[in-house]
Amino acid sequence: MEKRKFGKTGLETSIIGFGGFHLLEIHLKEAHYLLKRYLDMGGNYIETAENYGEGHSEEKIGRSISKRRNEYILATKTASRDKSSYLKSLEGSLRRLKTDYVDLHIIHGMGGKESSYDTWYWRKIS
Repeated sequence: MEKRKFGKTGLETSIIGFGGFHLLEIHLKEAHYLLKRYLDMGGNYIETAENYGEGHSEEKIGRSISKRRNEYILATKTASRDKSSYLKSLEGSLRRLKTDYVDLHIIHGMGGKESSYDTWYWRKIS
């Protein structure tokens, strides 16, 4: 599968990503099949969020492909806005995803009145 540079991150992602939201609608066995097939076809960008089904999307990804962790770029999101809850969120995501790192941890739902603070805070803790 064709890959492209992901901005200035140094990462190279497949042109087709795998979004984890709809994993909530299917059984683990189907999620396992789809995720494995995606990787087998050369896909390498998987995105999810802690609030997709209260972590169930992350759990399905972790249970399905954590043994292949070196084959994909993993992005998950958090709604946390302060350092303490951000770190707690990240720990929970790592546990559910059965990994010791994520490539991208994104603050979900940026915008509105708090944006300037959130952008500054993101830079400060990264």
